[in-house]
Amino acid sequence: MNPIVSGASFPAIKGKQAKTEYYIVMCPLKRLNKIFSLDEGQLPVDQRAQRILNEERIPDITNYILENREKYVFSALTACIDGVSEFVAIGDSKHEQKIGTLVIDEDADVYITDGQHRNAAISEALKADPTLAEETISVVFFTNKSLEERQRIFKDLNLYPVKTDSSLSITYDDKADAILSKTIIFRSEQLTKLVHMEKSNLSNRSKKLISHSAVNKASKYLLGQITKSNYESLIPVAYEFWHEVLKNMPAWQLVCEDKASGGELRDESIHAHAVTFHAFGLLGAYLLKNDDNWQSTLKGLKEINWSRTNPEWTGRCVNNKSMTNNRNAAELTCIQIKNNLKIPLTDKEKAVERSFLEERNGH
Repeated sequence: MNPIVSGASFPAIKGKQAKTEYYIVMCPLKRLNKIFSLDEGQLPVDQRAQRILNEERIPDITNYILENREKYVFSALTACIDGVSEFVAIGDSKHEQKIGTLVIDEDADVYITDGQHRNAAISEALKADPTLAEETISVVFFTNKSLEERQRIFKDLNLYPVKTDSSLSITYDDKADAILSKTIIFRSEQLTKLVHMEKSNLSNRSKKLISHSAVNKASKYLLGQITKSNYESLIPVAYEFWHEVLKNMPAWQLVCEDKASGGELRDESIHAHAVTFHAFGLLGAYLLKNDDNWQSTLKGLKEINWSRTNPEWTGRCVNNKSMTNNRNAAELTCIQIKNNLKIPLTDKEKAVERSFLEERNGH
Protein backbone atom coordinates (compact mmCIF):
# COMPACT_ATOMS: atom_id res chain seq x y z
CA MET A 1 0.00 0.00 0.00
CA ASN A 2 1.32 3.45 -0.91
CA PRO A 3 1.89 5.66 2.14
CA ILE A 4 -0.68 8.43 2.62
CA VAL A 5 1.16 11.74 2.48
CA SER A 6 -1.85 14.01 2.95
CA GLY A 7 -5.47 13.42 3.74
CA ALA A 8 -8.27 13.50 6.31
CA SER A 9 -8.00 11.64 9.59
CA PHE A 10 -10.60 10.71 12.18
CA PRO A 11 -10.66 8.87 15.51
CA ALA A 12 -12.40 5.63 14.57
CA ILE A 13 -13.71 2.29 15.77
CA LYS A 14 -13.32 -0.77 13.54
CA GLY A 15 -16.12 -3.28 13.18
CA LYS A 16 -17.07 -6.23 10.99
CA GLN A 17 -20.27 -7.33 9.26
CA ALA A 18 -20.47 -10.34 6.93
CA LYS A 19 -16.66 -10.55 6.69
CA THR A 20 -16.50 -6.88 5.70
CA GLU A 21 -14.63 -4.37 7.86
CA TYR A 22 -16.09 -0.93 8.39
CA TYR A 23 -15.19 2.10 10.46
CA ILE A 24 -17.31 4.42 12.58
CA VAL A 25 -16.06 7.97 13.04
CA MET A 26 -17.38 11.14 14.63
CA CYS A 27 -17.18 13.83 11.97
CA PRO A 28 -17.50 17.56 12.75
CA LEU A 29 -20.35 19.01 10.71
CA LYS A 30 -18.03 21.64 9.21
CA ARG A 31 -15.91 18.92 7.58
CA LEU A 32 -18.73 17.14 5.75
CA ASN A 33 -18.57 19.36 2.66
CA LYS A 34 -14.83 18.78 2.31
CA ILE A 35 -15.19 15.00 2.61
CA PHE A 36 -18.27 14.61 0.42
CA SER A 37 -17.29 17.00 -2.34
CA LEU A 38 -18.18 14.58 -5.14
CA ASP A 39 -21.74 15.01 -6.47
CA GLU A 40 -22.55 11.48 -7.61
CA GLY A 41 -25.99 12.59 -8.79
CA GLN A 42 -24.39 14.15 -11.87
CA LEU A 43 -23.39 10.71 -13.13
CA PRO A 44 -25.60 8.43 -15.28
CA VAL A 45 -27.66 5.95 -13.27
CA ASP A 46 -25.47 2.99 -14.27
CA GLN A 47 -22.36 4.80 -13.01
CA ARG A 48 -23.60 5.75 -9.56
CA ALA A 49 -24.90 4.07 -6.42
CA GLN A 50 -27.24 6.79 -5.20
CA ARG A 51 -30.54 8.38 -6.15
CA ILE A 52 -30.65 11.93 -7.50
CA LEU A 53 -30.83 14.51 -4.73
CA ASN A 54 -34.40 15.75 -4.19
CA GLU A 55 -33.92 19.47 -3.58
CA GLU A 56 -37.46 19.85 -2.25
CA ARG A 57 -36.66 17.71 0.80
CA ILE A 58 -33.72 19.81 1.95
CA PRO A 59 -35.55 22.89 3.37
CA ASP A 60 -37.72 20.71 5.63
CA ILE A 61 -34.71 18.91 7.08
CA THR A 62 -32.79 22.19 7.41
CA ASN A 63 -35.67 23.79 9.27
CA TYR A 64 -35.88 20.74 11.52
CA ILE A 65 -32.27 21.33 12.60
CA LEU A 66 -32.66 25.08 13.10
CA GLU A 67 -36.02 24.87 14.88
CA ASN A 68 -34.78 22.10 17.17
CA ARG A 69 -31.33 23.53 17.76
CA GLU A 70 -31.05 22.11 21.27
CA LYS A 71 -32.53 18.67 20.59
CA TYR A 72 -32.24 17.66 16.92
CA VAL A 73 -31.18 14.03 16.35
CA PHE A 74 -29.63 12.43 13.28
CA SER A 75 -28.67 8.83 12.60
CA ALA A 76 -25.32 7.98 11.02
CA LEU A 77 -24.39 8.70 7.43
CA THR A 78 -23.01 5.78 5.42
CA ALA A 79 -20.20 6.29 2.93
CA CYS A 80 -17.82 4.31 0.73
CA ILE A 81 -14.19 5.22 0.12
CA ASP A 82 -12.86 4.72 -3.41
CA GLY A 83 -9.14 5.14 -3.04
CA VAL A 84 -6.42 4.71 -0.47
CA SER A 85 -7.27 4.65 3.22
CA GLU A 86 -5.56 3.29 6.30
CA PHE A 87 -6.60 2.36 9.82
CA VAL A 88 -3.92 2.79 12.48
CA ALA A 89 -4.78 0.99 15.74
CA ILE A 90 -3.72 2.42 19.07
CA GLY A 91 -2.20 -0.86 20.26
CA ASP A 92 -1.87 -4.59 19.86
CA SER A 93 -4.40 -5.95 22.36
CA LYS A 94 -7.77 -7.26 21.18
CA HIS A 95 -9.64 -4.06 22.13
CA GLU A 96 -6.82 -1.71 21.11
CA GLN A 97 -6.81 -3.18 17.61
CA LYS A 98 -10.41 -1.98 17.16
CA ILE A 99 -9.73 1.62 18.22
CA GLY A 100 -7.52 3.99 16.29
CA THR A 101 -7.32 6.54 13.50
CA LEU A 102 -8.82 6.25 10.02
CA VAL A 103 -6.79 8.16 7.44
CA ILE A 104 -8.28 8.85 4.00
CA ASP A 105 -5.98 9.92 1.17
CA GLU A 106 -6.80 13.34 -0.23
CA ASP A 107 -7.04 11.87 -3.74
CA ALA A 108 -9.64 9.28 -2.70
CA ASP A 109 -13.27 9.77 -3.71
CA VAL A 110 -15.79 9.41 -0.90
CA TYR A 111 -19.37 8.56 -1.87
CA ILE A 112 -22.39 9.01 0.40
CA THR A 113 -24.33 5.77 0.24
CA ASP A 114 -27.04 6.71 2.73
CA GLY A 115 -27.84 10.17 4.08
CA GLN A 116 -27.30 12.55 1.18
CA HIS A 117 -30.32 14.68 2.09
CA ARG A 118 -29.21 14.97 5.72
CA ASN A 119 -25.76 16.00 4.50
CA ALA A 120 -27.18 18.66 2.16
CA ALA A 121 -29.49 19.98 4.89
CA ILE A 122 -26.61 20.21 7.37
CA SER A 123 -24.68 22.27 4.83
CA GLU A 124 -27.59 24.71 4.53
CA ALA A 125 -28.11 24.83 8.29
CA LEU A 126 -24.44 25.72 8.80
CA LYS A 127 -24.91 28.79 6.61
CA ALA A 128 -27.73 29.97 8.83
CA ASP A 129 -26.15 28.93 12.14
CA PRO A 130 -22.32 28.64 12.08
CA THR A 131 -22.31 27.52 15.73
CA LEU A 132 -23.22 24.05 14.43
CA ALA A 133 -19.73 23.70 12.98
CA GLU A 134 -18.10 21.84 15.88
CA GLU A 135 -21.02 19.48 16.50
CA THR A 136 -20.60 15.99 15.12
CA ILE A 137 -22.42 13.27 13.25
CA SER A 138 -21.40 9.64 13.09
CA VAL A 139 -20.32 8.30 9.71
CA VAL A 140 -19.94 4.63 8.81
CA PHE A 141 -17.17 4.16 6.24
CA PHE A 142 -16.77 1.12 4.00
CA THR A 143 -13.49 0.81 2.10
CA ASN A 144 -12.39 -0.75 -1.19
CA LYS A 145 -15.89 -1.14 -2.61
CA SER A 146 -16.49 -1.40 -6.35
CA LEU A 147 -19.39 0.42 -8.02
CA GLU A 148 -21.41 -2.80 -8.06
CA GLU A 149 -20.74 -3.33 -4.36
CA ARG A 150 -21.71 0.26 -3.56
CA GLN A 151 -24.92 -0.15 -5.52
CA ARG A 152 -25.72 -3.30 -3.55
CA ILE A 153 -25.02 -1.53 -0.24
CA PHE A 154 -27.38 1.29 -1.23
CA LYS A 155 -30.05 -1.21 -2.23
CA ASP A 156 -29.65 -3.22 0.97
CA LEU A 157 -29.74 -0.16 3.23
CA ASN A 158 -33.02 0.86 1.63
CA LEU A 159 -34.46 -2.64 1.35
CA TYR A 160 -36.90 -2.48 4.26
CA PRO A 161 -37.68 1.19 4.90
CA VAL A 162 -40.59 1.69 7.30
CA LYS A 163 -41.90 5.19 7.66
CA THR A 164 -43.06 6.01 11.17
CA ASP A 165 -46.84 6.11 11.30
CA SER A 166 -48.17 9.66 11.65
CA SER A 167 -50.16 8.77 14.77
CA LEU A 168 -47.10 7.41 16.53
CA SER A 169 -45.04 10.40 15.39
CA ILE A 170 -47.58 12.76 16.94
CA THR A 171 -47.73 10.68 20.12
CA TYR A 172 -43.96 11.02 20.51
CA ASP A 173 -43.80 14.65 19.34
CA ASP A 174 -43.31 17.62 21.63
CA LYS A 175 -44.96 20.24 19.43
CA ALA A 176 -47.75 22.21 21.07
CA ASP A 177 -50.58 20.62 19.06
CA ALA A 178 -49.23 17.12 19.75
CA ILE A 179 -48.96 17.81 23.49
CA LEU A 180 -52.53 19.10 23.49
CA SER A 181 -54.10 16.15 21.67
CA LYS A 182 -52.27 13.44 23.60
CA THR A 183 -52.95 15.24 26.90
CA ILE A 184 -56.72 15.29 26.39
CA ILE A 185 -56.64 11.64 25.34
CA PHE A 186 -54.47 10.33 28.18
CA ARG A 187 -56.43 12.31 30.76
CA SER A 188 -59.67 10.67 29.68
CA GLU A 189 -60.49 7.02 30.31
CA GLN A 190 -63.08 7.15 27.52
CA LEU A 191 -60.86 8.77 24.90
CA THR A 192 -58.02 6.41 25.80
CA LYS A 193 -60.38 3.54 24.94
CA LEU A 194 -61.44 5.13 21.67
CA VAL A 195 -58.19 6.46 20.20
CA HIS A 196 -55.35 4.42 18.69
CA MET A 197 -52.12 6.24 19.55
CA GLU A 198 -49.86 4.33 17.16
CA LYS A 199 -51.73 3.59 13.94
CA SER A 200 -53.48 5.93 11.51
CA ASN A 201 -55.03 3.34 9.24
CA LEU A 202 -57.18 1.15 11.44
CA SER A 203 -58.21 -2.30 10.25
CA ASN A 204 -61.74 -3.64 10.42
CA ARG A 205 -60.63 -5.79 13.33
CA SER A 206 -59.35 -2.89 15.39
CA LYS A 207 -61.41 -2.23 18.50
CA LYS A 208 -60.32 1.39 18.54
CA LEU A 209 -62.65 3.98 17.06
CA ILE A 210 -60.25 6.52 15.57
CA SER A 211 -56.56 7.38 15.24
CA HIS A 212 -54.55 9.92 17.18
CA SER A 213 -53.61 11.69 13.94
CA ALA A 214 -57.33 12.22 13.20
CA VAL A 215 -58.00 13.65 16.67
CA ASN A 216 -54.92 15.85 16.40
CA LYS A 217 -55.95 17.31 13.04
CA ALA A 218 -59.55 17.73 14.15
CA SER A 219 -58.36 19.58 17.26
CA LYS A 220 -56.35 21.96 15.08
CA TYR A 221 -59.50 22.64 13.04
CA LEU A 222 -61.35 23.19 16.32
CA LEU A 223 -58.88 25.56 17.97
CA GLY A 224 -57.00 27.23 15.15
CA GLN A 225 -53.35 28.04 15.82
CA ILE A 226 -51.96 26.02 18.73
CA THR A 227 -48.66 27.36 20.08
CA LYS A 228 -46.33 26.85 23.02
CA SER A 229 -47.78 30.01 24.58
CA ASN A 230 -51.46 29.07 24.35
CA TYR A 231 -51.79 25.28 24.29
CA GLU A 232 -52.17 24.90 28.07
CA SER A 233 -55.15 27.26 28.09
CA LEU A 234 -56.68 25.41 25.12
CA ILE A 235 -56.47 21.92 26.66
CA PRO A 236 -59.63 22.39 28.81
CA VAL A 237 -61.50 23.79 25.79
CA ALA A 238 -60.66 20.81 23.60
CA TYR A 239 -61.25 18.36 26.45
CA GLU A 240 -64.75 19.72 27.10
CA PHE A 241 -65.69 19.87 23.42
CA TRP A 242 -64.68 16.30 22.59
CA HIS A 243 -66.43 14.96 25.67
CA GLU A 244 -69.62 16.83 24.80
CA VAL A 245 -69.50 15.25 21.35
CA LEU A 246 -68.86 11.85 22.93
CA LYS A 247 -71.83 12.25 25.29
CA ASN A 248 -74.12 12.67 22.29
CA MET A 249 -72.75 9.77 20.22
CA PRO A 250 -74.34 6.60 21.68
CA ALA A 251 -72.40 4.31 19.34
CA TRP A 252 -69.09 5.73 20.61
CA GLN A 253 -70.18 5.01 24.15
CA LEU A 254 -70.82 1.38 23.19
CA VAL A 255 -67.17 1.14 22.13
CA CYS A 256 -66.12 2.60 25.50
CA GLU A 257 -68.21 -0.08 27.21
CA ASP A 258 -66.78 -2.89 25.04
CA LYS A 259 -70.23 -3.51 23.59
CA ALA A 260 -69.11 -2.65 20.05
CA SER A 261 -65.83 -2.32 18.21
CA GLY A 262 -64.50 0.55 16.14
CA GLY A 263 -64.19 -1.79 13.17
CA GLU A 264 -67.91 -2.53 13.23
CA LEU A 265 -68.78 1.16 13.33
CA ARG A 266 -66.35 2.04 10.53
CA ASP A 267 -67.95 -0.58 8.33
CA GLU A 268 -71.45 0.70 8.88
CA SER A 269 -71.22 4.40 9.68
CA ILE A 270 -69.36 7.58 8.80
CA HIS A 271 -68.81 8.80 12.35
CA ALA A 272 -65.89 6.42 13.06
CA HIS A 273 -63.77 7.90 10.27
CA ALA A 274 -61.22 10.72 10.29
CA VAL A 275 -63.21 12.88 7.87
CA THR A 276 -66.13 13.11 10.31
CA PHE A 277 -63.83 13.96 13.22
CA HIS A 278 -62.38 16.72 11.05
CA ALA A 279 -65.94 17.87 10.33
CA PHE A 280 -66.64 17.94 14.08
CA GLY A 281 -63.54 20.10 14.52
CA LEU A 282 -64.80 22.57 11.92
CA LEU A 283 -68.25 22.51 13.53
CA GLY A 284 -66.79 23.14 16.97
CA ALA A 285 -64.72 26.10 15.76
CA TYR A 286 -67.96 27.77 14.66
CA LEU A 287 -69.95 26.87 17.78
CA LEU A 288 -67.31 28.04 20.25
CA LYS A 289 -67.31 31.48 18.63
CA ASN A 290 -71.00 31.88 17.82
CA ASP A 291 -73.12 29.77 20.18
CA ASP A 292 -73.09 30.41 23.94
CA ASN A 293 -75.31 27.35 24.37
CA TRP A 294 -73.24 25.05 22.14
CA GLN A 295 -73.38 22.15 24.62
CA SER A 296 -77.16 22.04 24.21
CA THR A 297 -76.85 22.37 20.43
CA LEU A 298 -74.66 19.25 20.28
CA LYS A 299 -77.46 17.17 21.78
CA GLY A 300 -78.94 17.09 18.29
CA LEU A 301 -76.09 14.79 17.21
CA LYS A 302 -78.07 11.92 18.73
CA GLU A 303 -80.80 12.34 16.12
CA ILE A 304 -78.56 12.25 13.04
CA ASN A 305 -78.52 9.17 10.83
CA TRP A 306 -74.80 8.37 10.56
CA SER A 307 -75.23 5.32 8.34
CA ARG A 308 -73.07 5.15 5.23
CA THR A 309 -76.20 4.32 3.26
CA ASN A 310 -77.85 7.60 4.25
CA PRO A 311 -77.99 9.59 0.97
CA GLU A 312 -77.23 12.80 2.89
CA TRP A 313 -73.55 11.77 2.94
CA THR A 314 -73.33 10.70 -0.71
CA GLY A 315 -70.86 12.90 -2.56
CA ARG A 316 -69.80 14.56 0.66
CA CYS A 317 -67.72 11.93 2.43
CA VAL A 318 -69.09 8.76 0.78
CA ASN A 319 -68.26 8.16 -2.86
CA ASN A 320 -68.97 4.86 -4.59
CA LYS A 321 -69.61 3.34 -1.15
CA SER A 322 -66.10 4.29 -0.01
CA MET A 323 -65.08 6.98 2.47
CA THR A 324 -63.32 10.10 1.23
CA ASN A 325 -60.95 11.93 3.56
CA ASN A 326 -59.82 15.38 2.50
CA ARG A 327 -60.50 18.97 3.51
CA ASN A 328 -63.32 19.42 1.00
CA ALA A 329 -65.07 16.25 2.20
CA ALA A 330 -64.75 17.44 5.80
CA GLU A 331 -66.26 20.82 4.91
CA LEU A 332 -69.19 19.24 3.04
CA THR A 333 -69.78 16.82 5.90
CA CYS A 334 -69.70 19.68 8.40
CA ILE A 335 -72.25 21.59 6.31
CA GLN A 336 -74.64 18.64 6.36
CA ILE A 337 -74.21 18.24 10.11
CA LYS A 338 -75.00 21.94 10.53
CA ASN A 339 -78.07 21.54 8.34
CA ASN A 340 -79.26 18.67 10.54
CA LEU A 341 -78.66 20.70 13.69
CA LYS A 342 -80.31 23.76 12.11
CA ILE A 343 -77.16 25.84 12.50
CA PRO A 344 -76.82 28.72 10.01
CA LEU A 345 -74.13 28.39 7.36
CA THR A 346 -71.44 31.00 6.85
CA ASP A 347 -71.25 32.82 3.52
CA LYS A 348 -68.31 30.63 2.54
CA GLU A 349 -70.22 27.48 3.44
CA LYS A 350 -73.23 28.65 1.46
CA ALA A 351 -71.01 29.04 -1.60
CA VAL A 352 -69.43 25.61 -1.08
CA GLU A 353 -72.85 24.00 -0.64
CA ARG A 354 -74.29 25.75 -3.69
CA SER A 355 -71.37 24.56 -5.82
CA PHE A 356 -71.74 21.03 -4.47
CA LEU A 357 -75.47 20.86 -5.18
CA GLU A 358 -75.04 22.27 -8.67
CA GLU A 359 -72.38 19.68 -9.48
CA ARG A 360 -74.42 16.84 -7.98
CA ASN A 361 -77.51 17.87 -9.90
CA GLY A 362 -75.56 18.28 -13.12
CA HIS A 363 -76.06 22.03 -13.55
